[in-house]
Amino acid sequence: MIEVSIEDRVSRVVINRPEMGNAFTGQMSQHLLDAVTEAAAKADIVTISAVGKDFTIGRDRNEPNRTAPVSFYDTFRVISDLNKAITTFPGLVITASRGRTFGFAVGMLMRADMAIVGDDSKFVLDEVKHGFPPTFIMEEILQHLPFKRALDLVVSGRSWGADEALDIGLVSRVVPSDALDKHLSELVGDLKQRDRRALLACKHYMRKVAALPAEARNAYALVETVRYFESMKR
Repeated sequence: MIEVSIEDRVSRVVINRPEMGNAFTGQMSQHLLDAVTEAAAKADIVTISAVGKDFTIGRDRNEPNRTAPVSFYDTFRVISDLNKAITTFPGLVITASRGRTFGFAVGMLMRADMAIVGDDSKFVLDEVKHGFPPTFIMEEILQHLPFKRALDLVVSGRSWGADEALDIGLVSRVVPSDALDKHLSELVGDLKQRDRRALLACKHYMRKVAALPAEARNAYALVETVRYFESMKR
């Protein structure tokens, strides 16, 4: 259900459960976490895509109970660890999604470094409708949206499309859904032509500088530029 292949420092992760809307079971979440963790030592780029017309409708709320009891902590720790693995991956994580992208899948897109979406994409945060607050979404969404815009999406459970997702900065680009795989392949091909050190330095720098006050950014840019060129001499 989670297929992984690694070649030429690119890890390709594919969600393959289309008959169930690619709904995530606990085991699938663990396998995705394992895939991203393994890729950190073997790849510079991770792509996450899906088979079928939907990226994922989120967690499988009809998943049969396991024979061994699992605590709420153990259940949600996997999601927490997966979110951290995506955010801290040293290279680039790129998601490519179409169709329904619900619940924690929206958080996956937000935490990815780049997100390509098909023009038929439909996004929904449906956790509140199911009776619980989407805490893993809320701890990230305020990095992207103003409070009132974020709260509307969280508590209303309304759907929004690809154009709005692009407008509010949740995704990188919108492409025709039937050409999504082609655009992903072309993007990865382009990135593989870039200098590896420069590529990884861009992510590192942008993550760091975003957390600095505006008045400190120029000095930080100077320090990091000198550090980068000094490292090229070694």
